[in-house]
Amino acid sequence: MDVYVTYRCNLRCTHCFVGDNLSTAQSFSYESLTQLVTEAQRCWRTEEITFLGGEPTLYPRIADAVRLVQRQGLRARLVTNGLHGFRAFVDGFDGPHPPVVGVSIDGSNAETHDAVRGRRAFERLIANIAHARQRGYQLFGITSLSRANAHDAVDILRLCERLGLGWVNVHYVSNRGFATPDMVLSISEWQRLTEDIEERSAALAIDIRLERTFVPPQGHRRSCAVRSHDNLLFLPDGRVFQCPMFIDVPDAHSYTWSGSSLAGRPGSRTETGLCSATSSVHCPALRHVNPHLHTAVAEAGLEMSCVLEKTRLSRGMVIDDH
Repeated sequence: MDVYVTYRCNLRCTHCFVGDNLSTAQSFSYESLTQLVTEAQRCWRTEEITFLGGEPTLYPRIADAVRLVQRQGLRARLVTNGLHGFRAFVDGFDGPHPPVVGVSIDGSNAETHDAVRGRRAFERLIANIAHARQRGYQLFGITSLSRANAHDAVDILRLCERLGLGWVNVHYVSNRGFATPDMVLSISEWQRLTEDIEERSAALAIDIRLERTFVPPQGHRRSCAVRSHDNLLFLPDGRVFQCPMFIDVPDAHSYTWSGSSLAGRPGSRTETGLCSATSSVHCPALRHVNPHLHTAVAEAGLEMSCVLEKTRLSRGMVIDDH
């Protein structure tokens, strides 16, 4: 379960899928968050809650939220830009054990990373990763690849290895939020890049969890987060999605969170309704997010795998799918 505790953020990353929502700086009330965690543990058999944003470490009671999750016997994760809010969290957190933390790394050097995330972001990120590792934190990397940083992809993976991160998630940037169509890698560009990553992974000691994205019809698990009802994404404004691809589609959320209860939203224009129809490219969201890319995928005789479906690479070997 993913909980976007706040839209507040100290960066405006060029590919951020939350987009203009950041300007509202809206946040969960702590009372609503407490009720949500309680419901997750008691009613939904949730095993893990990931806190995101915005920047979750800017949420005033983020340490309390992590402790609350841990007291309920659930795993807590945090996804952060790794700047001063994260440093303050590391220095101040006094829970039973540190949460697992994902840090966003979009360049192997300041020039590339800062072009995506902002001035001096790289310098501070690297220092704070080292600081957290010294404090016993387990960290993993998240890199989102577009035309802005695809050239740096393998060096980003090498950097994650040198930093001692446990693994790295590799994401395909689509034109949601602040990302524009010209930033999006074409099918052939992404396929060449993922093939290169798979080949180069043989020389890396770090595990890679890779979105293949464009695959032959029999080349993936054909999973769908909406159809399987196994993922919930809570936003500070009360919208609840099952698939992050729909966040820019008006009124597409499947549920609303009132602060105390989860209510379903019937209708053919919600993600549930849209995903009930078959799609020639498997992913029904793509037609609404990027019609041009949808057409290109269909013409290539390919399908688009679920954005939550990843292939795990270890030393050049495919281990399993996540």
